[in-house]
Amino acid sequence: MRIEFVKMNGAANDFIMVDNRRGDIALSGAQIAHLCDRRRGVGADGLVLIEAGEQGRDFFMRYYNGNGAEEVMCGNGARCSARFATDLGLGKKSGHETVLDFMTGSGPIEARVRGERAWMRMMDAARMRRDIETRVRAPLGTVHFMTVGTRHAVVPVKDAPQMTGAEVFELGRALRNDPAFAPEGANINFASIGSDGRIHLRTYEKGVEAETFACGTGSVASSVSFAHDGKLGSPTKVVQHSGDELTVSFELAPTGAANVALEGPAAINFHGWADV
Repeated sequence: MRIEFVKMNGAANDFIMVDNRRGDIALSGAQIAHLCDRRRGVGADGLVLIEAGEQGRDFFMRYYNGNGAEEVMCGNGARCSARFATDLGLGKKSGHETVLDFMTGSGPIEARVRGERAWMRMMDAARMRRDIETRVRAPLGTVHFMTVGTRHAVVPVKDAPQMTGAEVFELGRALRNDPAFAPEGANINFASIGSDGRIHLRTYEKGVEAETFACGTGSVASSVSFAHDGKLGSPTKVVQHSGDELTVSFELAPTGAANVALEGPAAINFHGWADV
């Protein structure tokens, strides 16, 4: 089977985008993992299928991690989905923006797309747990947890940009598999606040099983975590490992945050076809 795709990235978090509104594309986990393989396939952190929407929504976003496993939510993947859907002619024009209403595996998303920028109002940050005991020793001894559609641990560090790739990989993999997050595991976000007040983020992502260059839901989790510590307020600027910046806004709640919004770049890399 030959499929047409668009390769996109949100702050260098990259995705294979496929229009499956007709419902005639069925990919196995092995096929998706092959497509996401950076040496044997197209190469990506994940794959997104845009499917027909229900109950008046523009579409449904079905997301798969790079290992071929389906995941309920991806922040940058959702923003790229909004841009992709806009190019497919979905959504409603409102001035210079396109407004979309779509569904993910973890809930509805409201999005606005203007050029290569995508803003979205998303699900709450919820089920927050503070100061979790883990078998793996965190750099500052503190680990927090919450869900932002998907599962995230936030690990405050002194200087995230100075962490080596090996440190992020080894400590991230160990914490991702820590019993504190069993059985599903969690994405691991190493976060620090710079002298300019911006958060700097490094993320080990489950399903990719490596560091990614950006993480949208991880940016939300880190922002909400620092806000609960009283170290910053909404909105926050979060510098990704790629150097790109995401903006997070929210209202604090006892178990996380409500009225969460995420904004940043959503760019097209190239169009292509692949045999699977």
